[in-house]
Amino acid sequence: MDKEVIKTIIIENQERKIPWLIERDIEIPLRSQKIIAITGPRRSGKTYLLFQIIKKLKEEGIGKEQILYISFDDPRILPTDSRGIELIFDAYRELYPNYSNKTNYLFFDEIQNVKEWEIGVRRIHDTKIFKIFLTGSSSKLLSKEIATQLRGRAINYEISPFSFKEFLRAKNIELNERIVYSEERFKIINYLEEFIQFGGFPEVVLEEDVDVKLRILKEYIDTMFFKDLVERFKIRNTLILRELTKFLITNISSYFSINSFYKWIKSVSPVTRRTIINYVSYLEESGIFHFVKKYSFSLKEQTLSLKKVYVVDLGLRRVYGFKFSQDRGRSLENIVFLELLKKKLKNPIFEVYYYKDRRNHEVDFVLTEGDSVKYLIQSCLSLTDEKTRKRELTSLINASEELKCNNLFIVTLDHEEEIEISGKRIVVKPLWKWLIK
Repeated sequence: MDKEVIKTIIIENQERKIPWLIERDIEIPLRSQKIIAITGPRRSGKTYLLFQIIKKLKEEGIGKEQILYISFDDPRILPTDSRGIELIFDAYRELYPNYSNKTNYLFFDEIQNVKEWEIGVRRIHDTKIFKIFLTGSSSKLLSKEIATQLRGRAINYEISPFSFKEFLRAKNIELNERIVYSEERFKIINYLEEFIQFGGFPEVVLEEDVDVKLRILKEYIDTMFFKDLVERFKIRNTLILRELTKFLITNISSYFSINSFYKWIKSVSPVTRRTIINYVSYLEESGIFHFVKKYSFSLKEQTLSLKKVYVVDLGLRRVYGFKFSQDRGRSLENIVFLELLKKKLKNPIFEVYYYKDRRNHEVDFVLTEGDSVKYLIQSCLSLTDEKTRKRELTSLINASEELKCNNLFIVTLDHEEEIEISGKRIVVKPLWKWLIK
């Protein structure tokens, strides 16, 4: 790596106009003493989130010479290692010899492409000259690695594709308190169908052509699952990884049993149960799938009970997995989970569980804050069927009494009402209204 080339890259990035941004609903601290690490699946918007932070700094009066942005996808500086990071630091100091008199901001994008990156980053952090921001794809830079490599120096923010509010922002829908009564609400309802079908990956949202959308999603699947994971974890049995991925995507919002899957797949291909456990762990660590535990006062029961599986973006199932008649309900529940996940990003002590009592009455989501149960949420397509209505209400009421929680909600596709029953108040909201609140 040549120092003069680095100087050119630094200046180019400082003079480059910030691209058009769809603002994310994520609050990233700008002046923390900790290194800020932003991870997430490929193409979920990590780089543009850095640009959003840079834009905000400039609006606050931070000069461009105080901002150092380097993308380690730039072929001019690859391959590199921790010594390359030292060279970048030296190049910046030569460009700005008085840099240490101000607070400066360092942005390293796709840091996982640097061998032994943590050595160089720790060195810069220890000088206390820069506020440091890093990004890395979850499949290559995991939160547990950040904790290990940076030894308490970093805070991790794991982002995911667009929420529905961000999706609408990308479609130039301006949300306000009156929009639920305006004609714009019909656009929102139509856009919800697109969101269910194609998900929230930014590149897919902004693409108009359906065929291109599908091609992009297929490329994501091929890259995230069968390139990143296979290379990173040195997976030899790619057939099993493919079948496991397809099974999980097909069965979102359902219980997943490693034992059941193992009994089925071993008749297809020789495999050990340990291999299945490892592959499930890799898929979860990558941020592509989320597995939700049962809420219980017993930690043992939490650990031993089956988990429910959700995918990070519904668009991925459009191009990978089988579909059945009950998909609409599963998709709705998955969307509700993803929205709750974003609430957890804003409030790190939030936890999301499901609940099932001894009589098999189930509540889809239990939100806790510390030791306290804050919300109980059901999701279902409709309450028009009396049997379904009775089941959903009974489950909520029983859980409300057992878990001492009175904030009760049901999210449906298009139904809205308030129900008073057994001294409890249950708020029923259509999905689109619940997502934009």
